[in-house]
Amino acid sequence: MNRYDYIVVGSGIGGLYTALLARERGSVLVITKGSIDDCNTRYAQGGIAAAIGKDDSPELHSQDTIKAGCGLSDEEAVNILAEDASVRIADMVGYRVPFDTLDGEIALTMEAAHSVPRVLHAGGDATGEYIEVALSRQVRSSGIQVLENFLATKILVSKDKVAGIQALDCRTGIMEEFECTYLVLATGGAGQLFKYNTNSDVATGDGIALAYGAGAEIADMEFFQFHPTALRMSGVPPFLISEAVRGEGGVLRNTAGNVFMSEYHEKADLAPRDVVARSILNEMKKPASPHHHDAFSQYLPLLS
Repeated sequence: MNRYDYIVVGSGIGGLYTALLARERGSVLVITKGSIDDCNTRYAQGGIAAAIGKDDSPELHSQDTIKAGCGLSDEEAVNILAEDASVRIADMVGYRVPFDTLDGEIALTMEAAHSVPRVLHAGGDATGEYIEVALSRQVRSSGIQVLENFLATKILVSKDKVAGIQALDCRTGIMEEFECTYLVLATGGAGQLFKYNTNSDVATGDGIALAYGAGAEIADMEFFQFHPTALRMSGVPPFLISEAVRGEGGVLRNTAGNVFMSEYHEKADLAPRDVVARSILNEMKKPASPHHHDAFSQYLPLLS
């Protein structure tokens, strides 16, 4: 069996960034079931929130996040996110992620649940793709070993500790095993579990299944984030309408052409995503709505 200090499963932003940091401390192997660029990150339109503006602070970022979480957030995790965000952005710049700029400074936009503009974008609304390309280029040039088209099938456990990973070479059909001291699961989300979604085909919840199979405790499975706005038309795959559209003044309307978000939340169209999603569903369920009996499959969001 091949042995590494670190094995990272997944080649999205989390996996590639972790691999680049881990290489400073030992040998690293990245395993990904598609190509290194085939991940949900590549299709993420939205930006990254970080308190780097002159009127912003990590404390305010934490407050906004906890408020949006309606008291359910892990405050320690929120504080780490808010405090470390600016440093992580600096890392991204160091890895040559070309964030959009205005007058020589990184441009910041407003998005839902934030009290000040603090969202960074790259390539307009192609942030995920720009980050993925930059990080994959860094990984390829760093000497980190990457096994593409390898599907992780089992976490190897010895004496109640992680010992490695079993993976299927999808090209040859051969099962291989790799030992490691540390294993990082960065396999992304599970959007493909749902009939209607805008996730890439690889978002199938592999990491959760692998961890559960190895005896890990799985928590908070009830928390699934649904992006509230997507365009669905007959014969066309549904695609996401970025939250940045509402951040720049886009307004949600129901099928009668009426704005409605102010009836549900003080921030109206910039309410937290879960509030917006439930509000849209509520509009769809109203007796006057043509989607009253088929809310999930026929809704066509209208923005102006």
